[in-house]
Amino acid sequence: MGCAASKPDGAAAPATGVSKGAVPTSSTEDVDIRRRSIMYKAPEVGQGGQLDCETPFDDKFIGMLTRHGIAPTRGAGAPAKAKINQDRGLVCWPFNGSHNQALLCVFDGHGLSGERISEWCAADLPIRLEGDRDELGKDPSRCLTKNIIAMDKKLLTSPDLGATARGAGTTSNVLYFNGDKLWVACSGDSRAIMGQRVAGKIKAFDLSKDHKPDLPDEKRRIEKAGGVVSAAGPNGLPPSRVWVNGRVGLAMSRSLGDGEAKGHGVIPDPEIKDVIVKPAASATGDGDAFVVVASDGIWEFISSQQACDVVASHTSARAACEELVRLAEQRWKEEEGSYRDDITCIIVFLPFLENRGDEHLAAIVSGHAEAGSNFMQRSDLEPGGVTDEEDAEKEEGESFVKRRLSIAGPSVDLDA
Repeated sequence: MGCAASKPDGAAAPATGVSKGAVPTSSTEDVDIRRRSIMYKAPEVGQGGQLDCETPFDDKFIGMLTRHGIAPTRGAGAPAKAKINQDRGLVCWPFNGSHNQALLCVFDGHGLSGERISEWCAADLPIRLEGDRDELGKDPSRCLTKNIIAMDKKLLTSPDLGATARGAGTTSNVLYFNGDKLWVACSGDSRAIMGQRVAGKIKAFDLSKDHKPDLPDEKRRIEKAGGVVSAAGPNGLPPSRVWVNGRVGLAMSRSLGDGEAKGHGVIPDPEIKDVIVKPAASATGDGDAFVVVASDGIWEFISSQQACDVVASHTSARAACEELVRLAEQRWKEEEGSYRDDITCIIVFLPFLENRGDEHLAAIVSGHAEAGSNFMQRSDLEPGGVTDEEDAEKEEGESFVKRRLSIAGPSVDLDA
C-alpha cells in the first residue's frame, strides 16, 4: 500500500453525486468541491480501551486516537472527574479528489467552550483548502497560511462563535501531503515529528516548533505589542504564559481564536516547513519511516525521540497510536495525579498515499458513508460533555489551575 515514488498531482475535476455523510456546505460550488474527499475525526478511547467508533483505514498505515482529560473537582478529597475533550484530530484521505493527497490536522482547544472552537476549525479548514485548490496546487505554503489566518478572522467575527472565541481558542497543526512532498503549518504547541531510520536506528526529526511565549522571537513580538510574558517555573511548571491586562494567561504564543490576546502579540500565522518525503526502499532500510502529529497531551511528558522509539516498535500505526496514548495517560497520572490534559495522536506509516482512479474513490466514499463511518459533521458543533468518572489520585488542590489551564482568569469554571 502506498507509492514511494509518487509525485504531487494537480487538481482533479469535480465528480458527480454527493456522498452521504459528507460535510455539509453552503453553496453548490462547495458541494462539488467536497464530493470526492472524506473527513474522519479521531475516535475516543473509552473504558477498557475500546473505541467509541472504528476508523475506516488500514490500521497498518494510519492510526488516530483521542483521550479526554480529567480534572479535580472542588472540595478536599473529591475524586477527579472526566472533562469535555477539547482536542480534535482529523484525517482527510483521499483529499482534494485524490488518493495521492492527504490532510492531517490536530486542533487543541482551550478555555471555556474551547471544544466548539476546535470542532469548528476541524470542519472548516478542509473546505477552505479545497475551495482554494488552484493555489493549494501552485503554492501550498501561501495557501495554508492565507486560509488559516482567514479562518481565524472569520472565527472572531462569527455571530455564533465570535463571543466565545474572545476568551477561548485552539492550537492548529496542519499537515498537507501531496505525492512525495509534505507541508507542515503549525500555530501553537501541537507538535508534528517524523521518524527517520538512519544507519539502522530511528531518529526523531521535529517537523514543527512548539510556540511557547518565552521563546526569544515570540516574546519579543508579544512584548512589543504590549503583552506581558511570565517565565516558566521549574521543570516547566507553571508554564510560560501571555498576560493581557493582568489576565488571560495563554500558554502558547500562536493560536486561533483568543481574541482578547490578539492585539497583544498572539497571532494565528502558522510557521511552515516543507520537506521531501523519502521512504525507505525496504522495511528495515534507511529513510522516512512515519509521521506523528499530536496535541501537547502527548508531548508534555514524552519527548520526540521517546515517541519515535515507541512507534518504531510496532508494525501497525493503530497499535503504535494506542501505546503512545496509553503511555501519555500513564505519565500524566504519575506526574500530575488528579489532572490529565486531553490527548490526541495521529500516526501514519510511510508511504501511505496511493495512485488510484476515480471509480475506486467513488466506491469507498459510498461504502464508508453507508457503513456510518466517523465522518466530520457540521452538526457536531455542540459536542456533549463526558460524564463517566474515573479512578484517580486525591485532589492536590486548586493550585492546578495556575499550573495547567491554558486560560487562567476570573471566569474559569473548574467543571468545564
